[in-house]
Amino acid sequence: MVTDVVFEFKQPIGDKDIALTDGFIDALFSISEKIHSSEKFRVRSNGSSRLVWHVTEADLMLMVTLHVCFNSEGKIQNVSRHQIYQKLHELYEDPCCDDQFYIAFEKFVKLGLIEEKVSGVISEFSMNHFINPDTNKISRLVVVNPFVFSKQFTDLPISAQKFVFDLLRKQGNEKGKEVFYWLDKGKGILQQLHKKHVYELKNILTLLSETIFKNVPLIKSWKIEAKTGTSLPKLTVIINESLTSSYVPGTHYREVIPGKGTYRRVIKRLQKLLSDNMIGEFEFLNNGSDFYQLVHLLRGKSHKYMAYVVDKIRELYEKNRVFPSDIIDFIKDELRHKAMVTYLEIAKQTGVYKFISPKKLDESRLFEFASAASFYNQRQFAAICLKSLSRLERNYTRPPAYDHRDYAKSVELGHYLDTLTIRKYAFSLEKCPERYHELEIQALVRIEQGNNREEVREWLFKKIDLLPKWTLVPDVPLNFKLEEYLLTVHSIA
Repeated sequence: MVTDVVFEFKQPIGDKDIALTDGFIDALFSISEKIHSSEKFRVRSNGSSRLVWHVTEADLMLMVTLHVCFNSEGKIQNVSRHQIYQKLHELYEDPCCDDQFYIAFEKFVKLGLIEEKVSGVISEFSMNHFINPDTNKISRLVVVNPFVFSKQFTDLPISAQKFVFDLLRKQGNEKGKEVFYWLDKGKGILQQLHKKHVYELKNILTLLSETIFKNVPLIKSWKIEAKTGTSLPKLTVIINESLTSSYVPGTHYREVIPGKGTYRRVIKRLQKLLSDNMIGEFEFLNNGSDFYQLVHLLRGKSHKYMAYVVDKIRELYEKNRVFPSDIIDFIKDELRHKAMVTYLEIAKQTGVYKFISPKKLDESRLFEFASAASFYNQRQFAAICLKSLSRLERNYTRPPAYDHRDYAKSVELGHYLDTLTIRKYAFSLEKCPERYHELEIQALVRIEQGNNREEVREWLFKKIDLLPKWTLVPDVPLNFKLEEYLLTVHSIA
């Protein structure tokens, strides 16, 4: 789902060095080896798609951001993708858009660069290729100067950006070190940068030599030694020392995003309720996984709500003196039914109910909506609904009548009165069509009872003046889901 996210721009751009891991950089850049594969990654809403094996600017931004906000074990807990994007937006002078970020994140997960795990109430993202499996310690660190956050750097071609990161990882801690590459067509650095000819690499080197940061060129010097005998051409590059950094032990290179709490209060309340109902052993069912799933389901719920759920668990247990294997599914169904009444009532009170299933009454949609809504507590949900109502009415409504023909109700009335004029009058005043329909029925009854037609006509016009104005009716796109819209509004709040 795509959202428009606006953050306050934070000045100045991050001025701290970043510590990347060589293993992660290598793993990301290695996907270029399959660059000629046409495997598509994700079809977007506008019909276009992304190739799996291309490294994009958003990929590089995500790589750096992960190393900033993950801990020293390459992990982060109870933090959403959105929070990570907020960090990226804070770091970069000209950040990628949120859609590009989410595509990059999804790609990292698909390619195994990131793993996502959920264990009970704890969700965790971890970076692969961060810890060296041979030593069980963090991979070799590559300390990068914060110039990579500048718009000047991110405006460079993606091949030039990749080349800079590769130079930095090869240079390591040795400032002023000559970095060299053997130039073998179709291999090595040429393959990584998707270049077939040496002159293309020369163009990148010239560009980087002319790119000035802090009054000095990014590349201090470079040269290509021609092929001699059986040896390949050799490229030697030196990055300007003032734009490189060395690892300093004890330095804090990370700004770990604080995760949400693990719902200790919910756990304690639930443990007490289970104990009070003589079913405390539920906590240890299936090695505790069912208990933690239940904690996740009940987060943000009232004590009364939790007591209702525990009472249902006790009823199930008392029937057979064992807990059913599908107990979590049963609880979800119970919550679904209970939540439906509560949350649909909130939707009605706040005015958004009519957008849930405007075409026809659809019970399955009502259940689906209520189930999604139940992830918020009632106060949060009511606030989200109220915040969304004006946008919904502005973007997803239409008048109930397009012209006077929508006011036609009685064909017979047209035999006695000039209904075209009367209906046009009601339409011009934007009167409620349904209430007007009632007037036509009453007018026909009056005429059939012998009332004077002209008097009935005058009566109709007076009654039309008293009718309430129409209210806009929902006009949503096909497959529109109100709960997803409300989530979007909440995410950018």
